[in-house]
Amino acid sequence: MRKILIVAVFAAFAIWYLKRRPAEPVTVTGTSAAPSPGPGCLLESENANRLLADTSRLLASMPASESAFHDAENRTTQAIARAEAACTGGSTDAERAGLQDALEALSLIRTTLSEASGAARGGGGFQGAIRQEQIDSRLSSARSKFGLR
Repeated sequence: MRKILIVAVFAAFAIWYLKRRPAEPVTVTGTSAAPSPGPGCLLESENANRLLADTSRLLASMPASESAFHDAENRTTQAIARAEAACTGGSTDAERAGLQDALEALSLIRTTLSEASGAARGGGGFQGAIRQEQIDSRLSSARSKFGLR
C-alpha cells in the first residue's frame, strides 16, 4: 500500500511539473547600467580589515618575527590600496554614501595599521580594539547602504 501511495504522489508531481507553463522570457532593452562598485568595494574593504586583524594578532604573540610583521603589514597596505581603488564611482546617493563609509573604514584601518607598526617597533600603545569597533560600524553602514546583508 505504501509503495502505491509513493508512486501516485510521484505521478501527480510529474503531471504537475510537465503541465506547468514555462516562465516568460526576460528581455532587456535600452542601455545596460554599469555594475555597482559597492559589492567589490565592500569585499576589498573587508579583506583589508581581515588582514589588519591578522597583522594585529602578531602583536599579541610578541616577540613576533620582524620579517613576519613586515610581510603582514605589506599585505595589509596592498589590500587597503586595492580597496581604495575599488571604492570609486557610484551612481546613486545611497551608493556614494556607502562608498564614503567604506573609505572612512579604510582610513581607520590605515591609521590602526600605522599604530600597530609603531607598537611593533616599541613606539607606544596600540588602541586597535577601540578602533576596530568603529571600523566594523562603518563597514556595516556601507553594507546596508549597498543593500547587502
